[in-house]
Amino acid sequence: MIFLDTNIVSETLRKSPNEAVIAWLVRHDAELALPTVTIAEIAFGIQKIRPDQRAERLEQGLSDWRRRFAGRIFGLTEEAALAYGDILGSAARQGRGMSAPDGMIAAIARVNGGRLAT
Repeated sequence: MIFLDTNIVSETLRKSPNEAVIAWLVRHDAELALPTVTIAEIAFGIQKIRPDQRAERLEQGLSDWRRRFAGRIFGLTEEAALAYGDILGSAARQGRGMSAPDGMIAAIARVNGGRLAT
């Protein structure tokens, strides 16, 4: 499984998405999975721009993603929460910063035996 980071899904919601990203998504469609954290980040981004007209278009795009991936959406389980602590702790010890959402997405991918597409 390949778990999609927020920037990949966000790219598809642009008026003119990068063609290479779209082609990659089509090529790997059967392998793709959507973390709930990605959904949360995009939902937050939509709410931040309200009442901007783009919000409705973006909200429809997010709804389409959720419907399309209905059986391939994965959340932060207890096991993933522990993996999150390990991932962020390791990054901190190495002097590398990582955002909480990125750490959660990485943890969801790890515990489900997946890879991460960023």
